[in-house]
This record gives sequence, C-alpha cells and structure tokens, in this order.
Amino acid sequence: MGDAPDERTESADEPSDSPAPLAETLEAELPGPAGPEARKPKRVFLLVAMWVGAGVAMLFLWLGRDADASLEPPRQAPGVPIRAQAETGETPSRADVPIAAIEEGPPSTFRGDRRHTGRSPYLGPARPRTEWVDETQGRISAQVVADAAGNLYVASHDGKLRAYTSGGRLRWERELGGPVYSTPVVDERGHVYVGSDARIVWAFDRGGNVRWRLETEGDADTGLTLSPEGHLHFGAGKDLYSVTRDGDVRWRFRANEKIFATPAVDDDGTVYVGSQDDLFYAIAADGTQRWSYRTRGDNDGSPTLADDGTIYFGSDDDHVYALTRDGDLRWSVDLEGMVRAPVGLTGDGGVLVGAFGPRPRLVALDADDGDLRWSFPVTLSGTRELGVASGPLVDREGFIYFGAHDDYVYSLAPTGELRWVHELSGDVDASPILLPSGLLVVGCDDRRVYAIGQAD
Repeated sequence: MGDAPDERTESADEPSDSPAPLAETLEAELPGPAGPEARKPKRVFLLVAMWVGAGVAMLFLWLGRDADASLEPPRQAPGVPIRAQAETGETPSRADVPIAAIEEGPPSTFRGDRRHTGRSPYLGPARPRTEWVDETQGRISAQVVADAAGNLYVASHDGKLRAYTSGGRLRWERELGGPVYSTPVVDERGHVYVGSDARIVWAFDRGGNVRWRLETEGDADTGLTLSPEGHLHFGAGKDLYSVTRDGDVRWRFRANEKIFATPAVDDDGTVYVGSQDDLFYAIAADGTQRWSYRTRGDNDGSPTLADDGTIYFGSDDDHVYALTRDGDLRWSVDLEGMVRAPVGLTGDGGVLVGAFGPRPRLVALDADDGDLRWSFPVTLSGTRELGVASGPLVDREGFIYFGAHDDYVYSLAPTGELRWVHELSGDVDASPILLPSGLLVVGCDDRRVYAIGQAD
C-alpha cells in the first residue's frame, strides 16, 4: 500500500485569492528598510541564489543519473543453440557415479552447496535474540548468502542487491532494474552473481563494481548454482542457462513452461530442475536432455541431491518425490498440501519437507521408503495458499531452523520437538543461513533482514 495522498484544502474562513508572486513574497519577508532602492540588492541576491541552487540541483541529478548509462550494453546470446526436449533412448546407468563429499564453508550459494542439502557445518543459537535488523524497501524472499570474509549479500523485491558486514553495516548497494527473487551466488574470488526480473543477470566484484551483464529472454528469478567446472546454471523464463563466469552463454535448454526452481548440479555436471510444465528434468553437462519425469502439478520446489544419489523435490500436486539418478521413482508421499520449499537432509537418513495447507507443517520422512518419522504443525489457518515455503536448515548437531507464513522462525530438536520460536513481523519465505559465529540470518516479507544470535 502506498502513502495516503496529501489532501490539503483551504479553510472556509480564509481568503481563496491566488498567492502573491514568489519574488514579492520573499521581499515582504526579508527584513530591512522599505522602498524600491532598498529592495534592489535583495533582488540581485535572490536571483544569484536561485541560479546557484539550480546549478547545484543539476549537479546532483547528473551524479545520481541511472548507473546503466555508464555501463556497457548487456550481453546477449545470439546463435547459442537452444536445446529442445527430446525423447531419450537407452542411456548408461549413472547409479554408480561417485558423489564427492560437500566441502564445508560459508553459505555462499542457495541451500549451502550445489546439491542443496541444507546442512550447515556451524552450530545455531540455543536461545534466540535479535542482534541486528536492517530494512530495505521491498520483500525479501531470496536466501541471504555470505562470502569467506563473512560479508552478507541480500537481494530484495525493491530491485536492489545489498552487501553488509556480518555486523549489519551496509557496505554497498546496487540497483538491478527490477524485483529480485534470485538467490545470489558468491565464488571463491568474492565475485557475486544475481538475476532480476528486469531480465538481466549481473556479475559484481567484491567492491560492487559491475563485471558484466547478461540479457535473458525471461525473468531471471531463480537462484544461481555453480557446477564443479565453475559454470553458472539458472532458470530465466522457460530456459535453463549454462553460462561461464565471464558471462558467455554455453547453452540453453528450453522447457514447455516457466522454470521457477533453483537447479541442483551433480558431480558429473548433470543439472536437475523442475518446471511449471509438470515435468522434472535431468540435463547433461552439454545441455542435452538425459530424462524427464512427469508429475501432476507445477514443480516449483528446488531439488536436493542426497549423498546416495537420490533426488528429492516437491510439487504443487501435494507430493514429495524421490527419484534415482536414472529418473526412476523410488517413492512419493502425498502431504495433502503443496510442496514448494526445498527439501532438507538430516545427518541420520531423514528428509525434511515443508507443506502448505490445509495442514501446514514440517515433516520428517525416512529416506529409504518415505515413512513418516514425525510431523510439526505451524500456527496457520487451513488455506492451501499458506504454509512452509522456507527450506529447513540443519546445523552440525542436527538442530533444525525454518520459517513459515505465520511470521515465526522455528527451531526444532532432531526428533521434532520445539526448541524455540522467534517472532518477526512478516511471512518468512526465505531459507535461513548460519554464519561461523553461530548467527542465524534470514530475510522476511516485512522488508527486513534479521540476524538472530545467542541470548544470554
């Protein structure tokens, strides 16, 4: 909602004549002797002041001009082949392709790593206390990320990317031209990559200087994921892009409908992603389709690749799915509500899944067969449009952290019992992250980013 209009009106008891000219009004208010000769120097002074003011205003307008004017035009991808869907024949099984252990480090990408496990090597707060808060001008639905130095990067629906210190001091902010749903990614050089609904993907250095911009054909509103070779993968419109870190497009794969999920990447470069065409895809490192799996709803839930090669993802058909790396169904579970949050993995063979209404909750399923371990309800009404969209985060001791549409951030024990609940002032769509210091950082629909630490 915008601010109320200024409805100033004249009083019935006051004259309604037009105001006197500005120069006369100023002269009347200036002290000093009366008469034309006394007013003459004042007129000269006023004219000089007006010209100086106009010059200063023009200077500020020039300094505050659109930053894009000084940038090179955005890159495009003419001639880059667009891989279409194909009926794939018999392909060698990938069941035995080894999976390397996840390297521990700062949460520099969506869900902490390119497989989106949602596991953190750090320990979160046992009792919550808000350490600092900073307000943007738009909702924050993208996950916050951090670099090796502890700097935080926050993308907002106000169209800006902001860089903070771990203590909450703003380092820089950059205008991206449109609302930002995309979770940024930070590489080992400290370069930051992020997309926006202006149909532009941006690359910045650690100081916030633009390295390059890439124009896409659709809104670039999924998170970006780095492959083992260092290539960027993201969705924009119906296309899955593979781009080098210098901004050159390697290939595009086109689905039938929009891609809104952040892709996960396997050790051999295979990319997993769902689409709103009711299909879930596996795309080889060269951009060709390996296989697809059909569900009965939009597949907006970002996928998770487990240590044993199982791929988990949720769908608007109320199911969470477990597929093999060859695209075969292991199991699926009906949670009686849409599954849009990314799946989290525990350290003891558990799968954490958030569900929307009519029974909004977080559930833990057994990875082997999908059997229910426990269920934790959140305090919401029974509408299908509300629930848990925040991906659950698991710390090194197995404690769980997630947000919900009831304006709370929750922490649960590994067995599902409530540890604590921390109230914010808006829906929590974004997944939380943990810093090495134990600070839990999360964005909120109230336009704020929160850092939650350990209470005394």
